[in-house]
Formats: sequence, C-alpha cells, structure tokens
Amino acid sequence: MRWLPLHDSLDESAHQRRDWLKPLICLSLTHTLVDTCALSIAPLWKQIDDLFAFSQMGLMLLMVVQSMPTSISQVVFGYIRDRRPTPQWLWIGPLVAVLLTTIGLFHNPAVLFALLIIGGIGVGAFHPEAAVTAARLVPGQRARGISVFMFGGSLGLALGPVLSGLVTDQWGLPGLAVLAVPVLICVMTLRRIGGLQHIHGAKSSEPDQSAVPTLREMMAGRGHFAIFLLLICSLRLVPNMAMDKILNFTLSSEAWGFTGTQIGLTQATFLVSASVGMALMATLFRAGWEKRFMVVCPLLAIPFLMLMGWDGCPKWLFIGSLIPMGATLWGTSPAMVSYAQHYFPKGAGTASALTMGLSWGIGGLIQAPITSYFSKTGHAPLAFWAFVPCLLLSAIGASMMPGEIPANESAQ
Repeated sequence: MRWLPLHDSLDESAHQRRDWLKPLICLSLTHTLVDTCALSIAPLWKQIDDLFAFSQMGLMLLMVVQSMPTSISQVVFGYIRDRRPTPQWLWIGPLVAVLLTTIGLFHNPAVLFALLIIGGIGVGAFHPEAAVTAARLVPGQRARGISVFMFGGSLGLALGPVLSGLVTDQWGLPGLAVLAVPVLICVMTLRRIGGLQHIHGAKSSEPDQSAVPTLREMMAGRGHFAIFLLLICSLRLVPNMAMDKILNFTLSSEAWGFTGTQIGLTQATFLVSASVGMALMATLFRAGWEKRFMVVCPLLAIPFLMLMGWDGCPKWLFIGSLIPMGATLWGTSPAMVSYAQHYFPKGAGTASALTMGLSWGIGGLIQAPITSYFSKTGHAPLAFWAFVPCLLLSAIGASMMPGEIPANESAQ
C-alpha cells in the first residue's frame, strides 16, 4: 500500500470537494429561482379570486391547475430521466418556469390557466433530473446532497411570496412580470458558472445505462409499496399545499387587513422555517433515520395545526406556530426523497418524482375542496382541523413501512 503524506491527502480531499461543491451550489440556487417562480402566486390568491369572481368550484379548479401540472410532469420527466439521463432540463425547465411570473399580464381565465399549466410543466421538468444529480454529486452522502438541494428550493419558496407581494403592492398584478428578466439572467449565469449545460446525472456512480430499465425494473417489483409510500407522503403534505392559500385568505380579511407584502412576509415565515429545518437536515442529518422523521414529524405538527384552527387563537400565536410547522412538516421532507431513492435504486428519478412531485399534487388535490370551501365561507383557518386526520394517517402508515435504512446504505 502506498501511503500519501497528510497534506497530500488533504489537498486531494479539498480538490474532490471543489469538484462537487460548485455545481451543487449552482444547482441549489437554480432550484431557488425555479421555486421562486412556482410560488409567486402565493400572496395573490385573493386578488385573482376577486378579479375573476370565481365560484367555489372555479377557485378549487384554479388550485388544482396550479399544482397538478407540476406534479404530473415530474412523474413523466422522472420516468424519462431513469431511462436516459436528461441534463438539459436542468436549465431548460427553469426558463419555461419563468412564464409563471407573467400571469398578471392577462385578464382572461383561459390564458391564466394555460400559463399555470405550461409554467408548471417547466417546474416539473427541472426537479427529477436535479434531485438525482444532487444526490449523486456528493460522494457517499445522498441524503446530504438532497438536503442542500431542497434547502435551495425552500429559499425560493420563501422568496417567491415576498417578491410577489412587494411588486404587486407597487404595480398591481401586471407588475409581477418585472421578475422575469432578472430570473432569466440568473438562470443563464448559474448555468455557465456551475457547468449545468454539461453536468450529467450519471457523474457519480450512475448505474450502467447500456441496459435501459423498464418501469417494472425501476419499481423492483414493489408497485404496491410505491403506491403506499405515495399515499403516506401525499397525506403528510396536505397542510403544506394549503398553507399559502389559507394564509392569503385569512390575512387579507377585514379582521387582519394585511397588504400583499405583509402576506408574503408571513407566508415566508413558514417557508424560511422550512429552510432552517432543511439546513439542519443537511448538517446534522443522521443516516438511517428517514423513517423516524416520516413517523414523528407529522405528529409533532398536529398541536400547532389545532392552535391555528382555533377561532380565538391570538394573532401572535397564529403566526408563531408557522415556525415549528415549517421546520417539522416541510423542513424534514428530504427524508421522504432519500427513503424512496434507497428502496428504488434503479428508478431514482421516478422515486424522486413520486415523493417530491406527484405526492405534492395529490396533497394539493386533497386540500383543494377543503380549502376552497372554508375560504369561501370566510372561515379559512378551520381547514387546519380538517387536515389533522391526514397527518395522523400519514404517521400511522409510515410506522408500518419497512425498517430503518442501514447507515452504510443510506449514504450510497
């Protein structure tokens, strides 16, 4: 065996770190931009509802159209990615997602729905390839790479409502389009700096692509397990998918009287808390604890849901509850992605799409009729109580899943 001097080993380690650190950071910041566009609608639900005078059914349809194209397209692009890596979507997807910032330019419901669909497809195209790439960029630390990647996304989810509220307070709904040009410039700059036009999802230990796996092979004979996992993740995400809408209708009511900027900042409180949770996951995450996060965290969030649904809840407590809610429900969501990628190693892109895409869409479908009903009746916070059974069922289901991932395997 040849022994290297200590400083040579350290230099080699630092060089290897530089190999993945820059593309991972650029990939995460691109995720920030994509999710900024995706959640730019967050503080605008009440304005859009008033502008188009939607019925309860129309408002529910708008919520479904806003969430489902992203989710369904993630499954499609995740499947395509597992058959043949598609690194071009790391930058093409964000360019299409920018269309979501133009929804205020048109006062036609059909155009609004079309922009939400096309922009949502762009968001969905980016995520599966990016999630698999992030997982494999960091040698031996899949969960950590995913956490850094999702941390970037959660920053975008927090930034989107704030920027949207600021510009629409200043220039109305059409003013949202001023975000398009700087986002486009940033996407292309990160593409060049991080080498995203050349980066390949197979860069680190990608399975042999000479034999393209079928969907059956990707699922490794665990189709029923995949459906059960999808259901557990979807139920867990119901409050997440409803949060921006409930906050918007609650805070814009006469009792609160918040401006668009104030609504965006309050929504960002929840999402920044999610970012903190993901940052902790990235730095302190203990390999093999994915299942524990999936069982315990929904249960921890239930008391805060009950508080926020209480009609007499003080405003400071209502807003303060967003912090632990964001950290426990959204901040620990990388555990779901890591868990799925472990159990479906030949279909990592499809697994990512299920737990980071389709599950969000199904969660959105579950919450849409509940949220639209309570929003139209003027009692939006009461929807939180309706979401408690979802979290209970998710935790119970997760406890029935296969056991903990061995630490030496979860890092693969």
